[in-house]
Amino acid sequence: MRNASNENRRRNPWKIAFISLIGLLVLLVAGMLLAVSLSSSASNTVDKQSTNSSQPISATINKAQLNQLSNYYLDRVQKGSTTKYHFEVADEGIVYGSIELLGSKVDYSLTFDPKVMSNGNIELHANKLALGKFPVPISFVLMYVKQNYKLPKWVQLIPKEKTIKLDIIHMNGDKGINYRARTISMKGQGKFAFDILLPQADKEN
Repeated sequence: MRNASNENRRRNPWKIAFISLIGLLVLLVAGMLLAVSLSSSASNTVDKQSTNSSQPISATINKAQLNQLSNYYLDRVQKGSTTKYHFEVADEGIVYGSIELLGSKVDYSLTFDPKVMSNGNIELHANKLALGKFPVPISFVLMYVKQNYKLPKWVQLIPKEKTIKLDIIHMNGDKGINYRARTISMKGQGKFAFDILLPQADKEN
């Protein structure tokens, strides 16, 4: 009985780490889209107020701006937290930081390539997942998370393809702010262009 209990204690932190890492990636993407919304120019805000509410607002930023926004966003949401994580865009996207496992701090990292789908949604292809110095099978982790973790409806995991599909067009429902990706380029200075889809105003009878 003691051996089984010890084995469960050894396994559970790793399972929690896997789930947390995928969930973290999803939250980061949601946070980055929020940051893109907040980064739209004041003139766009004026236009939004003076035109039909269904008219999209365009926002375009580069790598440096995205990384700056991510740092600002993460500093705010992690204020007072002992666990810190980071998000950075270079030649690929990377989420990294450290977590406590079995009484010790272990570094983790997840790298991925984003892609714009034909309908304006986003597909993330996971390239490498590591805890400490050890690579972790991505397909196995995605399958485990898919079977054991309740993700938002706008998130779809495809373990065999090592991909995460994000339905950002319907991310916040019919009455919320949604997004449509137009360009995601990791080359050079980078280019990240989105349409911010505003909800349609209720018609008065």
